[in-house]
Order: sequence, then structure tokens, then C-alpha cells
Amino acid sequence: MSTVPATPEPGVPSATDAASAVSADVATRGRTLPTWLDVSLAVLFGLFYAYDVWEVVESIVQLLGLGLSFSGGGWAVMIAALVAPLACFAAAFALGRRRGVLARVALYFTGLCVSAVLFLSLTVLLGQIGGVVV
Repeated sequence: MSTVPATPEPGVPSATDAASAVSADVATRGRTLPTWLDVSLAVLFGLFYAYDVWEVVESIVQLLGLGLSFSGGGWAVMIAALVAPLACFAAAFALGRRRGVLARVALYFTGLCVSAVLFLSLTVLLGQIGGVVV
């Protein structure tokens, strides 16, 4: 009868070492995207987030152009509405950093939906608290 040594010889890789190295390589390769695709997704969705920021700036300029002003609470609401799309984009970017393409697109799209809901909610809140002063 032949016996198998309990410990492998030094310098000789075992089958489990090779299998774990291959699975680790596949896991890291499957999760990282090419830089051009990562940047393209961020820029594409960043344009939509920039449009949300521009909506808030446009609302502020239009109301001030009509001779109206904001109360302290109104300014707080408008600043929150201005920062919300930027925060949603940053959160979607950070959460999708190590994920695949579909997960990143879903996170960016979800962030856009949350940004839109926050804008509409804050617009209603602006009217409810009397944030616009005549």
C-alpha cells in the first residue's frame, strides 16, 4: 500500500490552491469594468443628474426674476433640493463602484428616481411652509 503525505512538498502547488486562484481571478475579473465603460456610464447619467440641478437653479432664478424672494425656510428647502441630486449621484457612484454594468445602471436610475421624488416633495414643502415671500 502506498501512503499519501499529509502535507504537500514545498514549491509544489496543490489542486485546491490552483482552484482557489482561478476562482479569485474570475471573481475579480467579472466585477471590474473597463475604465472607458465606467466613465461613460458616469458621464451619461451625470448629465441627467446635472439637468436635475439645473431645474432647481432655474426655479430659483425664475422666482427671483418675478420679484419674489425666499424666507429662511424657503432657502433651506431650495438648498436641499439643489444638493439632493448631487448626493444621489455620489451614492449611486459609490454603491456601484464594484458591481457589474446592470447593477450600476440600476443604481444610477434609482438615484434619478429618488432625486425626482425629492425635488417634487421639496417643491410641495416650499409651498406648504410659505417659503416664497411676495
